[in-house]
Amino acid sequence: AYWLTDKENPLTARTVVNRVWQQLFGRGLVNTLEDMGTQSDTPSHQELLDYVAWQLMHEYDWSLKKLIREIVLSN
Repeated sequence: AYWLTDKENPLTARTVVNRVWQQLFGRGLVNTLEDMGTQSDTPSHQELLDYVAWQLMHEYDWSLKKLIREIVLSN
């Protein structure tokens, strides 16, 4: 369980961000919602996905409310 939320492992945060993005906008930053990692499609906006995933882990302390607020209020 610690590995899933370890700040050295961004895969969980990236997956959460991608799923939230898909729920809000109808498609995720990565087309394959069920398969994220080395075998998945590449993200349409890699830097954006990495930035928002980093924010989720470090600044928002895994708060989905803060994540959603950041996404919908950003330009």
